[in-house]
Amino acid sequence: MRRIRGSKILIYAFFQIFILAIARSIIAPLIPLISGQLGVGLDYIGSAISLSVFALFFVSLTTGNLIELIGLKNVLYIGLGTNFAGSIFLFFSHTFPVFILAYFLMELGVGMLIIGNLSIVGTFYHRNRTSSLLKVNFGNTAAFILAPLLVSLILYIGIGWRYYYIIHPALLLILALILWRMDVPRHVRVDTSLRKLFAANKKIITNPAFILCGMIILFYVSVMNTFYVWFTSYFTSIDISLNISSLFLSIYGLAIFLGMLLRNKLIKHFKKKILLLYSFIISFFLLLGILFIDNLIAKIILIFMFGIAVAGNFTITFSISSGLFPKYTSSASGITVAFANVGMMIFQYFSGYMSEHFSRYSVLYINIALLLVLTVLTAFLSYHRKFQMQRP
Repeated sequence: MRRIRGSKILIYAFFQIFILAIARSIIAPLIPLISGQLGVGLDYIGSAISLSVFALFFVSLTTGNLIELIGLKNVLYIGLGTNFAGSIFLFFSHTFPVFILAYFLMELGVGMLIIGNLSIVGTFYHRNRTSSLLKVNFGNTAAFILAPLLVSLILYIGIGWRYYYIIHPALLLILALILWRMDVPRHVRVDTSLRKLFAANKKIITNPAFILCGMIILFYVSVMNTFYVWFTSYFTSIDISLNISSLFLSIYGLAIFLGMLLRNKLIKHFKKKILLLYSFIISFFLLLGILFIDNLIAKIILIFMFGIAVAGNFTITFSISSGLFPKYTSSASGITVAFANVGMMIFQYFSGYMSEHFSRYSVLYINIALLLVLTVLTAFLSYHRKFQMQRP
């Protein structure tokens, strides 16, 4: 137990998230290219992404309890193996059905590993939960910077994007070997009866503050994922090539990284709920500017500012919600991620459908509406007296 409390578990979690996020983030900038190669429309790609999010939703409902029953380390192994299989299939994904299967398996593994990492932080770093979560999630943010640069390099050199998914399994094997040598307790908790887990889940999902945090996560993760996934598709509609828009996407990833660093400083001086509220208000107006300003340089500056303003809010909201149930961190983590995945299932498909049949500006319209909803929900969380009595 003493060894897992050391900083090396956070370092491992950072690199695990980083490697997984690169593999899944490469797909998004390539959507216009993949759509053409597979001979399907953007609505079909949106359906494939939504189906893969169903994999995330499924594991988010089961992985937290699975950790309690078979142990954290075993769940991490299963997640790495599933992601490995998805990567191999993705290398051979020259037809749309194979692409769907491959992406589904990759996301299934990613979901298990994400919840495993959330469980690690929530269980062993509860005293500095928010700061530790931000440090782990820097891996995801760093991937937002590197993945679009890899896409630009792949397009510039002219090699097939699928070749990356031969490299990825080798990285997963390295992660598995490192995990094998780490001292991770078999059980996160001793109390693992199914009856008590069911009772704990019932208690969690009937807590009003937890439900409100879950709704904030649902809409927030939808904004972050749809904006990233359909970013290059939006720029193709204003005649910006894929390799150039991938560079813009990397700039956006850098902004998110800087925003995470800024959040890590601000949480020491300001209340979490107030940070959430002002973040959503500022992001709403920045996104309006991105929509209505035609100058490309001004648009990129606003996108950069938007990335800084909107970053880190999942971590803060998760910290608030998981703090409500410190004894059941794994179960609360899974349910929290389930909220996020419901949002992605709905809005990834909706964004793809609207981009194909209405306008590739649709993702901006959708995200502006979602940020307005987030502002209202966070105002309730921050100021309504019903939630002032809730922990923390």
